[in-house]
Amino acid sequence: MAKIKIQNIGPIVDVEMEINKVNVIMGPQSSGKSTVAKLISYCQWVEKRHLLDGAKKYDVNDGLLEFHHLDENYFDDNSYFEYESDFIKIKYSGKELTEEINVKEEKILAYQKTKNIYIPAERNFVSANSNLERYNNGQFDNILGFIYDWFPAKRRIDMQNSFPILNFDISYYYKEGIGVDMLFLNKEKKPIPLTTGSSGLQSVTPLLVIFEYLIKNIYADKPSVSVIEFEYTKSLMENLIFNHDNDGLEILQTKTLNDNRTFYNFTQFIIEEPEQNLFPSTQRDLIYHLLKKLQSDGRNHSLTVTTHSPYILYALNNCMLGGLVNSQLEGVEKEEYLSNEFASKSSWIAPKFVSVWEIENGKIRSIQDKDGIIAKNYFDQKLTELIDEYDQILNHYKDEE
Repeated sequence: MAKIKIQNIGPIVDVEMEINKVNVIMGPQSSGKSTVAKLISYCQWVEKRHLLDGAKKYDVNDGLLEFHHLDENYFDDNSYFEYESDFIKIKYSGKELTEEINVKEEKILAYQKTKNIYIPAERNFVSANSNLERYNNGQFDNILGFIYDWFPAKRRIDMQNSFPILNFDISYYYKEGIGVDMLFLNKEKKPIPLTTGSSGLQSVTPLLVIFEYLIKNIYADKPSVSVIEFEYTKSLMENLIFNHDNDGLEILQTKTLNDNRTFYNFTQFIIEEPEQNLFPSTQRDLIYHLLKKLQSDGRNHSLTVTTHSPYILYALNNCMLGGLVNSQLEGVEKEEYLSNEFASKSSWIAPKFVSVWEIENGKIRSIQDKDGIIAKNYFDQKLTELIDEYDQILNHYKDEE
């Protein structure tokens, strides 16, 4: 399990967390949720590039500050972040972000190529603009990165194979002849452009389409391999052959190495505010859908989410509790339990694969109990703050009757 440590960057004072299969970072506006997510995204990208092509230096200004819109004033002489996985250890320190990268050479052959994607809160940009081919803000940022994945994802979806949007009676398709994203209103049997859809549909549709593509369709394709990647993989193969005497083992290991580095093996998703513009029950359905897809194919996909919404946490808690109870029961009792039509059933997940964090005053804390479930007193505390004010106002209320 990878881990990250961050000190004195933007609103973050001191954060240290392990990166699980599913990670949820909760907190108010400007608390540093996105800062943490962006640093994780950058480190995962550096890890991938370093292990695929052996490069030694990266332009932190292009890859982090410009790509993720982080201001240089976020950093000072005491700034520091460190990322460590099974394969690599990455450190950046000081205002100039001095870099130090150390590969764990004994593990390098086991590395598998990943697809990494940062899905920004501004994702509805692709829904509201019909001429994305002309979009160029002068730099390659996380919005443009999202757009680049949006095109191959939507081109797989035509009117005959429209894509259903959660539990709505609505589906999406791409009308490639005229380059327009469409919503098919199934009740009225009438298509409308996505640009005229509701804000919720404009936010959730590209998220769902890209999620589906990167969970399923992308693995049927052979991604392009750069000359640098090819040469670096070739050198690793030659070194592997040189250091082995067993011909059969050489062939097997070199094939595995080539496959691991040529094809995508799993996707690492980072999503800002999935709840954006969505009704509470739709937020629930979205989390159920994402967790179901994340666990659908046996690949080692991961999901990191930043959120303001307690409904995201409630839905996640249902999935974790469902998974926990399912692991505890046996025999007839388990059969009876599984016979219930729980909406979350296909999305259940063992709590050990989920980490839920709250950022406050620049520091981070887990809000899970010993079983991994989100602590009841966390929900009670947030609800009590609202109810207490209501009760105080109610004390002054005079019934007009």
